[in-house]
Amino acid sequence: LVEAVRQAGVVGLGGAAFPTHVKLQPPKDQHVDTILINGAECEPYLTTDHRTMVEYPERVQLGVRIMMRALGVGRAVIGIERNKPDAIERLRDAVLHREVPSGGLPMNVGVVVHNVASVATIAEVFETGLPLIERIVTVSGFGVKRPANLIVPVGTKTRDLLDACDGLTDDAREVIFGGPMMGTAVADLDAPIMKGTTGVVVLTRRDVKPQQSYPCIGCGHCLDACPVFLNPQQLGKLAMAERWEEMEQENLMDCMLCGCCSYTCPSNIPLSQLFVMGKAALRKVKVA
Repeated sequence: LVEAVRQAGVVGLGGAAFPTHVKLQPPKDQHVDTILINGAECEPYLTTDHRTMVEYPERVQLGVRIMMRALGVGRAVIGIERNKPDAIERLRDAVLHREVPSGGLPMNVGVVVHNVASVATIAEVFETGLPLIERIVTVSGFGVKRPANLIVPVGTKTRDLLDACDGLTDDAREVIFGGPMMGTAVADLDAPIMKGTTGVVVLTRRDVKPQQSYPCIGCGHCLDACPVFLNPQQLGKLAMAERWEEMEQENLMDCMLCGCCSYTCPSNIPLSQLFVMGKAALRKVKVA
């Protein structure tokens, strides 16, 4: 089973594109008793996972059973936000109440987490024998004329995908791979759709934040917004001073780059981007 998933090139379709077969072979010293299927899809605009659950519930169920057999576990849980009642109706949800320790992985608390689209893709591999050569992509935002969820071959040019949705509006200003919170801006519309491309979001002039930043006023909005209780204000100051090791001491690696701190900052400080830079710098330091 694991080898078939590896040969099919299945990866995490939630955006990270981590090889799925690796998650199906945890280290022998890590006991896994539960599979957690992530159907939350919390990014604005994106609805690929939602459509997967509504349109292909049988594939999700089959994919779950395949992974349970591969991992030898007897329990699987599917987590779905309450704003998707039609998906919840098709796939009953439950919760575990386990917390991943700082610096750890879900398997440290006996859990393997998979994106719901990856699960459905595993089932499709065994149903059709085809590798992962296409995926559902959300094309959305006020800057695209005909928003849609499309099944897109991997490698399709962004330009062609947007043309299939009748093109851009006159006030379109920015194209993003992924959602507006965690996504990255696209510099060239010839950039291809990758396995981890969950969506293409087109923002208009009114949606794009001003580029100018102002000094931190210490309002604390970023602290309130952080879902893992970090201090984005302090981390941001350390990043601007290039004090990378101190950022690690302030638990930078626990940051999941959700973008909530950047969104709430009244001074328009690009905190999330600073943290991406800090993580990259720390990796370079450790390699050296």
